[in-house]
Amino acid sequence: MYDGEQACYAGMLTTTDLVNLIQYYYSNFSYSEAIDDLGQVQLENYKDLLMRFKSRQTNTLCANPLDTLYEISRRLLATDYSTLALVDEDSETGNDVIVSVLSIYRILNFMAVNVDDKKKLKQHSLYDLEIGTYGDLVTATMDVSVIDIIRMFVDNNISVVPILDDNGVVLNVFAESDIILLAREGLLDELNIPVSEALALRPDDYPGVHTCTQNDTLFSVLDTIRKTQVQRLIVVDENTRPVGVVALSDVLRALTI
Repeated sequence: MYDGEQACYAGMLTTTDLVNLIQYYYSNFSYSEAIDDLGQVQLENYKDLLMRFKSRQTNTLCANPLDTLYEISRRLLATDYSTLALVDEDSETGNDVIVSVLSIYRILNFMAVNVDDKKKLKQHSLYDLEIGTYGDLVTATMDVSVIDIIRMFVDNNISVVPILDDNGVVLNVFAESDIILLAREGLLDELNIPVSEALALRPDDYPGVHTCTQNDTLFSVLDTIRKTQVQRLIVVDENTRPVGVVALSDVLRALTI
């Protein structure tokens, strides 16, 4: 977002912000009331709207295009955001110029292609490097409603929920990005549908779920991320039951230590 009056970068509206808005309005208003209320809120005031239901700060994280990837990576890892804006200054007016956005995925993709010492990445496993989050995973089954998944996102500050079968085996994942697909289909007034129906709306080229084990190397995980464009991998045991999640930020942190 750009503040025209101050001629400066004003922040970024994220998928997580939209998920929080949906949870807030679904819990407190009817669909028609929510649409009417949102219709009266200007984008410049959405920061105040977010603060009405959760102490979530707007993503105003930014960097100069001349900053190093290391500096930008450390800045991203110090927050819970996965993207920042690259903002330069107009030499004549002094106004902010939004050049582009840079995500953790794009940084990892660059590293995967350009890293010189690939042998070192192949020597250590996820377990050796303690990469990922393990224990007390929030999961669901195919018959759980989408709105219940959204509550899991908000209550646990997570962006993905593994979907399991009756035996606890990973079948799929439901992510915040799936909410955007529902919005595009005009289904935000039907969030009581089961996850199975929502997952069926994905396009054919959707990355889907990708798994790994704790014995996989950092190189193999990085290669999977580059080839599939997934935002995280579900760590499974020998029975394909989930034991953890490896997020892009986990991989970036391991590479920048």
